[in-house]
Amino acid sequence: MRKYYVQFDWGQKRLGFATAAQAVQMPAAPVHVPLSKRELSFEETVEAVNKGTQKWEARLGKDDPVVIDDYMNAQYYGEIGVGTPAQKEMVIFDTGSSNLWVPNTRPFLTSHNIYDHSKSSTYKKNGTTFAIQYGSGPVSGVFSADTVTIGDLQLKDYTFAEVDKTSGLGLGYRLGKFDGILGLGWDSISVGGVPTPMNALVKSGQLPEPVFAFYLGNNQPGELIFGGVDPKHYTGDFSFVPLSSESYWEIKLDGVKLGSDSVSSTKSAIVDSGTSLLAGPKSEIAAIATKLGAKSILGKDGTWWTAVPSCLISLSPWAVRTLP
Repeated sequence: MRKYYVQFDWGQKRLGFATAAQAVQMPAAPVHVPLSKRELSFEETVEAVNKGTQKWEARLGKDDPVVIDDYMNAQYYGEIGVGTPAQKEMVIFDTGSSNLWVPNTRPFLTSHNIYDHSKSSTYKKNGTTFAIQYGSGPVSGVFSADTVTIGDLQLKDYTFAEVDKTSGLGLGYRLGKFDGILGLGWDSISVGGVPTPMNALVKSGQLPEPVFAFYLGNNQPGELIFGGVDPKHYTGDFSFVPLSSESYWEIKLDGVKLGSDSVSSTKSAIVDSGTSLLAGPKSEIAAIATKLGAKSILGKDGTWWTAVPSCLISLSPWAVRTLP
């Protein structure tokens, strides 16, 4: 996503892609949320890729729409506030899930920010169990309601989860700088059927437009915009692709080519801000790897490491060319 500025149009149920650009000044209106990036070590990267592969095999190989990202490969995070007064939480803004959760317990020997509802004057008890099964294990807690602050936006009496068991996130969470996850997916994949953060923001009437947009900086801070797009981050016009499903941000995939050769028959794709992987069905990835002479990481099946030539991904009426 760093090569392209991506607009997630909630109102018209479509994705917009434009070429990313360098910064120029922009008039204020939408809400800007700075995004930080944590670089992974080689060992963490290897583990992250392997975990991500397991996640995508599960997502692409089953019809169950409630498959949640593992987040071992999540690197971009930003600040929100929960409660009154606001308690700082650093969260991954993730289009591959639809719930907001923050921790209320700090894992041993970590420095994560935690949410303490006893310190908030606007906390309301819910108590319903919240549970997600990740590829590496469970994450669970309870639903609560409180004021959530995102930049200059406020959601009062918003239902989210406070989590006390995070073992399912593995080493990536213990070493990471993010505390929780703010899902930007659709209502159909919301655990517990609670209103999604974006749904709540749109219904609150605080957004100039029902859209958000990501700029992911390359070795510099990125930015997430709620309520519009930022002209300083792109050049030219947006090319829009309609959604094929209101679950993940899923769109029709017309084809994938290496040079002039078609290398995939897969018909749909998901644009997921919670991972940095390009992934697909194991049989197709294995065939692409063989064509490229790619080598498996640490002998793990389905996980490949190679210098990939320019790859053309067709999303009617547009095409994305990956970086070589």
